[in-house]
Amino acid sequence: IHDPEGEFRMTERVRSSVRRGVRALENTSGLAAHIPAVGSNLVEALPDATTIDGVAGVPGRILDIKGRATVPGEPEFGVSEHVASLLLAARAAGSEARAALNVRYDPETLEALEAAGYAAVAFDAEADVEAAVAEAVGENPTADALYQTGGFGVEPICYILGPDAPAVVEAVRHVTE
Repeated sequence: IHDPEGEFRMTERVRSSVRRGVRALENTSGLAAHIPAVGSNLVEALPDATTIDGVAGVPGRILDIKGRATVPGEPEFGVSEHVASLLLAARAAGSEARAALNVRYDPETLEALEAAGYAAVAFDAEADVEAAVAEAVGENPTADALYQTGGFGVEPICYILGPDAPAVVEAVRHVTE
């Protein structure tokens, strides 16, 4: 049966999109300097995803190894708990984003994103992340970047949101230029 919008085709489209985003990340000069100590992850959700099992990401996270962004494996569904949960919380609060990538937060990163036209919204790192993101996105559902400036035992991180994985990577390129 030919079903161009079927579940199998959609999951393959999402996986393919994450693969394209990963390739673009690997070829983005200077990206490794923006990978947080906890690592980065690039994720994309199925259109109707409500759990992390509906979100494809990089298993094991993207790491800075000797100044190079290193991707340990092919995209899979259900492998990103933190970034996927943040994306799902943003979507539940009204964001239309289907993809997200986390990078290290610093004021220059935020300035570069805002200068490129991205709307950034802060959230409280020490509160329940999903609730804090829901509150922040509820106030600005068109936010392209969510960030927290850290706290006790919490690394400062910026999460870039977009319609798909390649678009999110393109946003990161504004930070690394």
